[in-house]
Amino acid sequence: MYPLDSGSWGPTVRIGHLRDELSRLGALDVIAGYRGARRLAILRYTFAGRLRGLGGIYVESSTFLPAEADLAFLVLARALGIPVLTYVRDAYQLFDEYYPQDSLRHRFGRASFRPLIRSLRAASTRMAFPTAGLASTVLGKNADWVLLPPGSPPPIVVPRSPTANQLLFVGDARLPAHGADRLMAAVELTRASGTDIELTVVARPGQEPPGPHPDWLHIRRAEGRQIHALLPDVVATVIPRPRTPYNDLALPIKLFEYLAYGRPLLVTNCTEQARVMSETDAGVVVANDVASLAEGATRIVGASPHQLSLWSENARLAARAASWSTRAITIHAALGIP
Repeated sequence: MYPLDSGSWGPTVRIGHLRDELSRLGALDVIAGYRGARRLAILRYTFAGRLRGLGGIYVESSTFLPAEADLAFLVLARALGIPVLTYVRDAYQLFDEYYPQDSLRHRFGRASFRPLIRSLRAASTRMAFPTAGLASTVLGKNADWVLLPPGSPPPIVVPRSPTANQLLFVGDARLPAHGADRLMAAVELTRASGTDIELTVVARPGQEPPGPHPDWLHIRRAEGRQIHALLPDVVATVIPRPRTPYNDLALPIKLFEYLAYGRPLLVTNCTEQARVMSETDAGVVVANDVASLAEGATRIVGASPHQLSLWSENARLAARAASWSTRAITIHAALGIP
């Protein structure tokens, strides 16, 4: 339910990786785009008789949820005996920290979310979610669903400069729920204590921190391999999200991107991301206040080369275990495709 030709950002990162891996497992047709383009593509696909012979349909839903054409298409597929697995990546509409009820549009979005989810559920054989907590929140505790957390690209090896002192944050630095403001305050506090540390923020236009910017804050526009070019000076990657009801349920895609970078991670103790860190031992988990973030940053910057290398190798091992190819195999299994 997104166009795949508008740059690399959260949802399209996931979809792009899954598209590539699913195509390696067998023949793959892709219908993508926003609602208008998608309606037309669905009509063309259906009237061309392309549904015949499909082994299954995997759906990546959007925050804006389905159009009537999406639901009709899936209902027709089910009537033809084609299994459908629908992935629900988020439930922003149910949480004030991401979706405040400050406009008619937002109030309508919240009111329509659960009915549309029920429609998707009725049109699907099974549904998939990134975390168990999100599945229980949306469907209820006893529902049948598939766990499909974000995957990781193949890990890369980029040597760390002996003088590396930068933390790396990738994402929307203006959204309070992502915590970049706390991170910047933590870096300033860490520097005030005498630690030589800087911060690089990779953000899309309009998502960079508001100025003026201190000398230690570097703003970059980068995607994919362009981010790899920044890594020699990066000592750790950071997810500074505050603990909120939704952030406890969510599992950021960028956590798994970070693992592939082969750098230690500094993350706040939101439930799901802290669980991954506990399982991987790929960095440091701290409380979500500024002082704790500063203490964590000081710990990482002051760590021995051996400890940094150990965290980095654990990150790469975790990235291999959470590969997108594994996620694609899970989708095939859920659809009953050999």
